[in-house]
Amino acid sequence: MKIDGKNHVLGRLATATVEELKKGNEVEIYNSGDVIVKGDPEKTVETYRQKYNRGSRDHGPYFPKNPRKIVKRTIKGMLPTNKKGREMLDNVKTYVKGTDEETQVFEEALEEDLRGSNSITVGKISEQLGA
Repeated sequence: MKIDGKNHVLGRLATATVEELKKGNEVEIYNSGDVIVKGDPEKTVETYRQKYNRGSRDHGPYFPKNPRKIVKRTIKGMLPTNKKGREMLDNVKTYVKGTDEETQVFEEALEEDLRGSNSITVGKISEQLGA
């Protein structure tokens, strides 16, 4: 299954991806830099910066700066923490750029979820972290 992540809320996109993974499907997410995180932009960036700065160089946890890896890390957090969860994570591919082929769009995530809220894209969060 191919998903265009542009203008979709990160949590809802991750939930839909996990549902597809539990069915045994492979999922490819394009335009992961354009996925939206809802909330106050400054607080959101500060939260991601704290996650990135946790631990040390030699000892984790390690949090990514790259937008495609941030999306994949969010999906990883929703999967079971056993062998089956690791196998499901292997079926997720994320890309920063789009594709010419037809991709599926989740209509329920477009207009209704974005109305009247502050938001920031994963690409801008990544830039603020220094990627």
